Amino acid sequence: MKTTTPRTALALFVVLSLGTWAAEGQGDRTVHHSTDFGWKANQDVTGAFTKLLQDGTLKAGDEFVLDHTYRINIASKSPRVLPANFTLSAVQGAGFSVYGLSQETNAPHPVLELGDRNTLRNVTITCEGEPTEVVAWRRNAKYFKGMVILASNKDDILIENCRLSGLISHNIRMSQCRRLKVIGCHIVGGFWSVYLASVTDAIFWRCLFEKSTCDGIKTGNAGSGKACRNFVVENCVFQDNGVGDGIDTTGGLNDSVVRNCIFRRILVSGMDIKSSYGSKNQKIEDLEPENSNILIEKCTFHDMPNGIVLTTGAEKLTVDTVKKYAVHDIDINDCLFGHAEKPLRPKKDGGYGANHPSEAGEHMRAIHLKDAYGIRYRNMRLSGTRILPVRVASVADGYWGTRLGKDARDALNALHQMDGADLITGNVLDTPAPPIRPGVRQVPFAYGPQ
Repeated sequence: MKTTTPRTALALFVVLSLGTWAAEGQGDRTVHHSTDFGWKANQDVTGAFTKLLQDGTLKAGDEFVLDHTYRINIASKSPRVLPANFTLSAVQGAGFSVYGLSQETNAPHPVLELGDRNTLRNVTITCEGEPTEVVAWRRNAKYFKGMVILASNKDDILIENCRLSGLISHNIRMSQCRRLKVIGCHIVGGFWSVYLASVTDAIFWRCLFEKSTCDGIKTGNAGSGKACRNFVVENCVFQDNGVGDGIDTTGGLNDSVVRNCIFRRILVSGMDIKSSYGSKNQKIEDLEPENSNILIEKCTFHDMPNGIVLTTGAEKLTVDTVKKYAVHDIDINDCLFGHAEKPLRPKKDGGYGANHPSEAGEHMRAIHLKDAYGIRYRNMRLSGTRILPVRVASVADGYWGTRLGKDARDALNALHQMDGADLITGNVLDTPAPPIRPGVRQVPFAYGPQ
């Protein structure tokens, strides 16, 4: 009997999910329009929207269509919680303009808090204003504290053809949710723009993430010790971040696929596959291993110091636990790494190159391995000069603080001697890839409100 591998199961999950998209929004439901309640374009509807939700006018199973753009005060203490089985949609360009943001204190509520089986379709939500003070000093990042969309412990959420924009903590924040689909969206700004903690079975398809002040997608574990898993990120573009990564997997990305994506002009790395295992008061045995069984294929990484970084950094790891909990079993197939900028400059001088190259003097590292094993790359292509296919370093040598003991590091490095678990293997194609055009921002798919 043939055994189904995690990636085979994941592929089946994607096919089944694709089959459900066409069914979204069908069936009998009451459809309300914002103009039915006398709402005028640019009207402040902070209280009116909350009232419709709280008095049962907008109830489970309904759809509410926004006919214009309306203003909402995020500093209001009245929550906006959508009922289950509810759809919020909009005509093209309509939605909410959000004001009342602060850099000192978090907003008391998100713009929208989602329930089970909610759909957001074609909605534009824009956070007003430009922050002036640095909030995250290590990143030198300016943003407002708060979030646009929040969901916790909910199932079957679809966010489709929406535009979320603003320099805010999170455009989307979800914890312990299942079966999330984000399709055809345009997500602009945000610090950790999309923050997902202990989320399982998520699809991101044909989305544009740009201009986040840190990471486009960031995973965490919400203190639960449960890793994010079963993600498909496909046909997406991550570009023009501040200081951060396209995708950062601090909370895991187990049993997942990243395919046909473009990462460009990002100031740290395209993907930071990183396991650090939470706070010091959690026992390693109470946590799920993070970042194993990941497939990255047919992706392009250009104009960044590092294409893909693989890091294990946790002081609590020991000789006995490092094999289980280190980043491992990552396949990187048919990916292109390169740069378009000329002249080549390091990040500290306003470019996209490495600030601290090795003795090889590289401008870019395609893969930067820091304490991981079972990393396999196949048919790597390079475009440009001074690209180092693989750089190997160790957190235990002070490369990232002191977050891994030397004994654990030595045990990890000895795995290939004990049981044939190579740290990294692969090949680079001899024929260089074509030159990459600089400054390209075009996206090869339709996205945003339709």
